[in-house]
Amino acid sequence: MYYKTHFIFIFAFLICCTERSKTTPVLAGTAAGSETVTNMVSLGEKTSTGLVALPFDFEKYTTLCIQKGASECAERYPLLNEESSRELMTQLSSKLEGTPERIFQLHSRLKDNLKIYIICFEGDSSSEEMVVMKENQIVSQESVGYAMPENKTYQSFSVNEDLSVDIYEVNYSDFKKKTIRKYKILADGSISKI
Repeated sequence: MYYKTHFIFIFAFLICCTERSKTTPVLAGTAAGSETVTNMVSLGEKTSTGLVALPFDFEKYTTLCIQKGASECAERYPLLNEESSRELMTQLSSKLEGTPERIFQLHSRLKDNLKIYIICFEGDSSSEEMVVMKENQIVSQESVGYAMPENKTYQSFSVNEDLSVDIYEVNYSDFKKKTIRKYKILADGSISKI
């Protein structure tokens, strides 16, 4: 048991160190004078205005971009550009607390200017929030991922092409997945449990 706990701690530490060495925070001042940290832009990497194609499986993203550090990561999983990140975090400052490490905008077939974002937070624990926006208003929001290295399992997710969202629990020791919840992003942007 000691070795498993030790391995999990080292694994989490390496992920955090790898991510922190690749990113630099971008600060934006709000009208009230407070600071909001927006998207972390990789050093030496061109910021992308692209959308992440569906399906978006967070485990596959983690394997490709964090564990392997593959060069195709930025192409397959582009981050929201700096200006858009600043604008989004200003709009969300009353709903979300913390400093996002990464923000993705998903490509979707939803109409009426609906936009789907995955906002990733890191620290002693990590979490992912899915936010659906229409113009400058939040239509819906749902927590889709959570990991705490001391736990035996963590929560991850995938957003499928049909805009269904699978939330699953993953065992740290063998990485087996067990679906725990399912959602559907509806045409009006609301997130409905199925």
